[in-house]
Amino acid sequence: MSSVLVSNPPYNLKWAQEPFMQLQDRFSISNGENPPANNANYLFILDALDKAERCAMILPNSILTTESKQEAYIRSSLVERNMIDAVILNPDNMFEATSIPTCILLLDKNKTTSTIEMVDCRKYHAEEKREQNGQYGGASHTNRTYVKTVNIYTPEQMSVIVSCIRERKNEPGFCKSVTIEEVRSGEYLLSPSRYIEFEEREYQHRPYEDMVNELNRIIESKNMLRITMNATLVKNLGLSDFYDSYKTGEKTDEALNATIKKLFGIELRKDTYFSVSKKKNEIKIENCLDGHVPHMLLNFLQQFKVWIQECNMSENIILAELRDALTNDLMTGKIDVSDLDIQTQ
Repeated sequence: MSSVLVSNPPYNLKWAQEPFMQLQDRFSISNGENPPANNANYLFILDALDKAERCAMILPNSILTTESKQEAYIRSSLVERNMIDAVILNPDNMFEATSIPTCILLLDKNKTTSTIEMVDCRKYHAEEKREQNGQYGGASHTNRTYVKTVNIYTPEQMSVIVSCIRERKNEPGFCKSVTIEEVRSGEYLLSPSRYIEFEEREYQHRPYEDMVNELNRIIESKNMLRITMNATLVKNLGLSDFYDSYKTGEKTDEALNATIKKLFGIELRKDTYFSVSKKKNEIKIENCLDGHVPHMLLNFLQQFKVWIQECNMSENIILAELRDALTNDLMTGKIDVSDLDIQTQ
């Protein structure tokens, strides 16, 4: 039986490259090409193939179409070596901790077919409600149960997906068995939607009011915290591009707001989450929620609390050391306190 590896590695990590590491066995698949140092996604893929004959990996969708020279070369090498068995596009909101769009990449070093099964499951899923108590803050949060809806695959849906891969099915709008030549002609891009035929349907959108309200909900989420920072600090901390983007967005939002208000009579909220000041060394964080604390601020306060606790522990150790040293030196007369004005109660 061939070895199998299942992995959901951390996404988009930086990694340290070592001299001559391209000579390692795991890079033989990519002809010695290293993944870029600013992203380890393909490093995890090569490492998995070095450890097992077959691999199933949950990865960000960016691996399917990344234009990085190194990643594009490794992707083309995997295609030409016929190691990619299937690509499955997952629906959004499958994970509670991240909203990054993901895919499932099935790899096999001993494939018996010369095609790649492309499956688009973005609309093929079920919903599940999950309950979770608050993690941070006072009793009002930790005693509160939050309900979150996530997308899942039911056992029946998983069986359908597996049958598509095993039988190399072709179903418009859902799956297609793609040849290496087709992928080569498609510049080695692996997004299933590029190859699957979709039925022509009249486009139907949800009400404009719902879309604008959704935009306002997102803007309100950004505006839960307001950061004010000294202009020099903005530059020194490498945030100039961020601030320039914010200011550009303000102008764009003004034009968009005028159009939306004229067409639908709905006001689009303004971004207020960042501003620059001239006050020296100023960094100010404001809570803009009335009666509530944003989760982002709660996370920061939790880390701040841990840091202070660590400082207090270190402080107590030094104080204990100082107390013991003083006690010894006072008892032996090494320190004379007769001239000190010490008051006791």
